[in-house]
Amino acid sequence: MKQILILFIFLAGAYTIPLDQVNPRWSLFSNTNGRMQVVDANPLQVDSEPFFNPSTDIQYHLFTRHNPTTSQRLTSDINTVLNSNWNPNNPTRFIIHGVDSDSNSLVSTLCRDQFLANGDHNVIVIDWSAGSNTFVYATARNRVGVTGGTISIFIDNLHRNGLITIENIIVVGFNLGAHVAGNLGKQVTRGRVGAIFGLDPIANLFSAGDTDRLAVNDASYTEGIHTNAGGNGFAEPLARATFYPNWGSSQPGCGIDITGNCAHERAVHLYAESITSNRFIGRQCSGYQQILTQNCPGIGSGTMGGDAVKTLSGVFFIATNSVQPFAQN
Repeated sequence: MKQILILFIFLAGAYTIPLDQVNPRWSLFSNTNGRMQVVDANPLQVDSEPFFNPSTDIQYHLFTRHNPTTSQRLTSDINTVLNSNWNPNNPTRFIIHGVDSDSNSLVSTLCRDQFLANGDHNVIVIDWSAGSNTFVYATARNRVGVTGGTISIFIDNLHRNGLITIENIIVVGFNLGAHVAGNLGKQVTRGRVGAIFGLDPIANLFSAGDTDRLAVNDASYTEGIHTNAGGNGFAEPLARATFYPNWGSSQPGCGIDITGNCAHERAVHLYAESITSNRFIGRQCSGYQQILTQNCPGIGSGTMGGDAVKTLSGVFFIATNSVQPFAQN
């Protein structure tokens, strides 16, 4: 009977189901591609880095207006940067995908195109799929620290060679990539990253007390955009400024979103649109409790997303359209 129940859950594509009656250690959740994955509720029992060497397995794909769709591969060898289209006078943007994904993910392609449309940037799409694509999610979750740390070494090396201004860097991370971005910011040694945008930071096997998650002080400015809060995404505010579009848990236009994947990915669409738009104006709430009660009269306003380092702080509500363009203002 238990086997039949589990099979039904997989076929139905249910969102997060504890398997308490079978084995209290395991549960199921929907990854960024809408497929079901097994979650180990006790990640300490899982080897955190089998078959993953971050110093060699993480890939850095450079896109510029001279090569907007075909990347140039960079490595820790600074000559690969010097012999590329890299322009040290241009702002630099990093994009980091989530679990079970790669450099061709939605966040990578949408944000890359919008950054290049908005300005002459060095856009680096990080591919850490060798570490993120695992059957047991806890293994990928446990790699966020070493992945972020390895990328920070790459950034420090660029700065050491006069190729980057760390304070002007913007990092965008979706899903598990939001926590990789946070760890990157924590471990850069030659300055402080300008801004980190965490797009619906994943909640599974993270808690408010964890030190390896996205946090307020990981950059000069940190912003969270929560679109599936309490589902795939973290519910509580993690960043200096946190936006909850349409109250954060579900999104208009997603219909019967059983896995929550549509709402989860909405954060990517909203941020990508915001890169070339300043029209996502939210109203500031007095605190997270007003998000939970869906009652935020507003004590101020703030613009969500964008392609700049900002100085906002607090919790914000914003209403959006159900289809593109999502901005209502």
